[in-house]
Amino acid sequence: MKKWLLLAVALLGTLTAGAQSKYYVGGDISFGASSSGASVVVYPEVGTRIANNLYLGLAAGFDWNNYASPSDFTMGLIPHLRGYLPLYQGFGLSADTFFSARFTRRRNYDPLIKSFQLGLRPGIFIPIGNVTLSTQIGFFGWIRTDYGNGNPTSRWAARLEARDILIGVLFNL
Repeated sequence: MKKWLLLAVALLGTLTAGAQSKYYVGGDISFGASSSGASVVVYPEVGTRIANNLYLGLAAGFDWNNYASPSDFTMGLIPHLRGYLPLYQGFGLSADTFFSARFTRRRNYDPLIKSFQLGLRPGIFIPIGNVTLSTQIGFFGWIRTDYGNGNPTSRWAARLEARDILIGVLFNL
């Protein structure tokens, strides 16, 4: 009986220690489908707390879509700074500021497409013990794209597409 009580106390301590965790692992996913195509986004991430409610992280992963006639496969690296604003019993708002370097291979298109983004993704989060459920909704920022034709483009953008609605799970260590 003492072993079970000790195990329950240890488990409870582990679950409630999440808010003070120094590191986290997890990631974001997104799926989208319509009559014009489909997309899949998978970005695992790791990070560390640098201040109360402020985290520095790195995500690396891929996204695939076939909305355009040739399908795209993109790999990317996204360092980011994530801030949390708790509102009610831990539930709150979040914002990711990030820089991403993405490299896309488009079917039947020879040059590698290089894209760089600097932006902000607003979201919400729900901490549940050592686990944080999160979502990021939309993108606001600057995009530079080089299609390999010697004429790169730069633009400011505000987007809300399937690939910009991410659902994440973060495990606090």
